[in-house]
Parts: sequence; structure tokens; C-alpha cells
Amino acid sequence: MRHLNFLFLLSVSSLALFAAGCGSGSGNVVGHTTQAITFNNPGTQTVGAPLTLSATASSGLTVSLTSAPPSVCTVSGTTATFGAAGTCTIDASVAGNSIYAAATQVAQSFTVNPAISPGTTVHIAGGAISTASTASNTVTVAEEWRLTSGSPTATATALATPSGMTSAQANAIAVSGNNVYVLGYEWNAAGSGSNAVLWVNGTATMLPPPGGLANSWVSGIAVSGSNVYVVGTAWNTNNNESAALWVNGTATLLPMPSGLTGNYYADGIAVSGGNVYVSGFTNSSAGTETAISWVNNGAATTLPIPPNDSAGNYYAIAITVSGSDVYVAGSGTNGGGLGAAAYWLNGAATSLPLPSDISDSTASSWAAGIAVSGGDVYAVGALVDYPANVTQTASYWVNGGEGTLLPMPTGTAESSASAIAVATQ
Repeated sequence: MRHLNFLFLLSVSSLALFAAGCGSGSGNVVGHTTQAITFNNPGTQTVGAPLTLSATASSGLTVSLTSAPPSVCTVSGTTATFGAAGTCTIDASVAGNSIYAAATQVAQSFTVNPAISPGTTVHIAGGAISTASTASNTVTVAEEWRLTSGSPTATATALATPSGMTSAQANAIAVSGNNVYVLGYEWNAAGSGSNAVLWVNGTATMLPPPGGLANSWVSGIAVSGSNVYVVGTAWNTNNNESAALWVNGTATLLPMPSGLTGNYYADGIAVSGGNVYVSGFTNSSAGTETAISWVNNGAATTLPIPPNDSAGNYYAIAITVSGSDVYVAGSGTNGGGLGAAAYWLNGAATSLPLPSDISDSTASSWAAGIAVSGGDVYAVGALVDYPANVTQTASYWVNGGEGTLLPMPTGTAESSASAIAVATQ
């Protein structure tokens, strides 16, 4: 009887151990019931604006959130903070327990835009290729983008194409009081040349070329008091191109820079303290481009090659003045023959980096506009990513940081940004 009792007790103990450990000898048991994570993409965010994240598991278990890269975003609990412009990736995961298996991880990637200072509106001019374009007729629409503080994305507005014309491109923009001046050119499908056009608060006015010339192309504007200054290029059918200046709609040719030959172009203008600053470049008969700048129509100053430009062809497109500092935006050509956006501060060149999520070694960029406000330096231009069907996308930079892509306007396939103006309340 004592022996039977011992066997009975042993059997009960074995069953208890089996129930507790499922025969594995371990107490860390993971169940097999599946669970799923719900974690929607947060969408475009802005540097400095925290975000409360929402991620849930069908099991009701706590979701863990991690982020990368740390320079762009970090996560603490359910709060994400953004330290720099770029692409942020947040991973949501849930470990298993005795009932549920681990959930399949969910990752969401999104753009973090640079911060726009409070009370600031950023105006960007450019153009986009319409999806109505055909193989024989590319239709371009002049565009204005606006960025405001507290808003993570830009809004795009199409500017009216002048009567009788089929395409238009916006190249420059200025803000004075409540007036927004957008400068560009227009043309028709017949390819009969181009004509300068100025939009004031969305209304288009044609600008005649200098006397004796048939065509004009404008790229820079500055407003000082009641005076409106415009620079660009004018030519006849022989295609000999010369820099031109319009003051309140009246055009004159700028003098050829001393010591340089070939065609020459004026692309940017700024007015400060009664002085008129112009930026541009020459294109010699040998096909070499050199960035130059003028002050008050004096002798041209040659700007140095940007750091990443090993080929020696480089352009000065836009210019602005803040106090005693002169900023010029443009681009160079790197050793691989690709465009590299750059800007100069008082003659010293700085290269502008591509967006961090562009790892393509054949991507090009250029800067075509620059503005300074409250110590912040804004540059705009475009990125061309060759493997992606040679797609050109308008972009901007803040304080020399990596580039940020602007949203593609509705009904368009490609875009570029040509100018920028910053207004503060």
C-alpha cells in the first residue's frame, strides 16, 4: 500500500511539471496565436514639431517603437521628435507571450521638412510639365509654391498663361508689402521664340526686349521702393546672347564683362543701399562656363569653383544681399559630369547635399534661387534622378542642410524651382 501511494504521488508531480513547462523544461513559453499591428504612416513632418504616434496590436499588447536615423528622428515612448530634415523610418513591433506569437514588424518611412521660422512665409517660383504634354508639344505651367511656419508641406498654385501662348515658366519672385511679383517667360507651340512676362499678384504683363532685339528671357527680379528691377538675356535670330536689365519695364543691355568672350547672361539681381548687384555667367566659344557677378554695372568678378566641382564648369544663377554679406546660388559639375548645387557667401563656395534618401550615384542637383531671412539661408533648385525615368523634382535647402523635395503640382509630371522670396510678419 505504501508503494502504491508513492507511485500515485510521483504521477501527480510529473503531470504538474508537464503542465507548467509543456515538457520543455523552460518557463519562457511563446504562444502560437497570431497578432497584427496597426500603424499608419504619419505623413510629412517638420523639424522641431513633436508628434504623438499611434500604433496598436490586435492582441492589446504594448507596441514598441524605434526610429532611424537618430540625426533625423528619435522616439521616446509614443513621442517622436525631429532634429533635422531628411527621411525618418519608424519601426513598430510586438514581442510574443505565452498566448501570442510575435507580430510581423511594421515600418513607416516619411519626409521631415526643415522648420520655417514663426511668422514666415516662403514663396518659391518655378514650373512644372503638364501631363497634357505630347511627344510633339511639351506644355509647361508656371507655378508658385508657398511654405508657412507650422505647415509641413507646401501648396502649389498655377499662374495664368498669357493669352495666345501655350506654355510659361516662372524664374524669379519678389515680395514687397502685399504684392507678390513673379517673373518668367512664355512661348507657344509654334516655337516662335520667347517673351518676358511679369505677374503681379497673378496678373500677367509682357516685358518688351531691348531695342533692336527680338527675343528675351528673364530670370531675376528685385523690388526697391517703387522701382522694379529685372535681369535676363536678349537675342536676335542669330542667337548672339547678351545680358539685359529692365528698370520699371524699360530694357537696356548690360556691358560685356572685361576680359571674357562669348555669350553672357544675367540671371540674378539684388538691390541694397542704393547698389545694384547682378549675378550671371559667360559661355565662351570653347564651351567653358564661368560664374561672374557685377556691382553697379562695373567690371565682372569671377567667382571660384565650388568644392565638389572638379570639371570647372559652373554657374551663378541668383544673388541676394543681407547687410554687408553677398550670397550667390548656382551649381558646379563634379568629376562624374553631374550637376552639384552650391552657393557662395562673399565669394567663398559651399556645396549643397542631396536628400539623404537619394543614394543614386547618378543624381544631379542645382541651385537657382537664394534668400536670407533672420539668419536663415534658403536655396531652391531641382534634383534630377536619372534611373527614375530622368525625373526632375523641385527642391529646397535651409542653412546648407540636405535637400528637401517639393510636392509635385496636381496634373504635372516634373518640376523645378527657380527662385525664392521670404516674407515675415
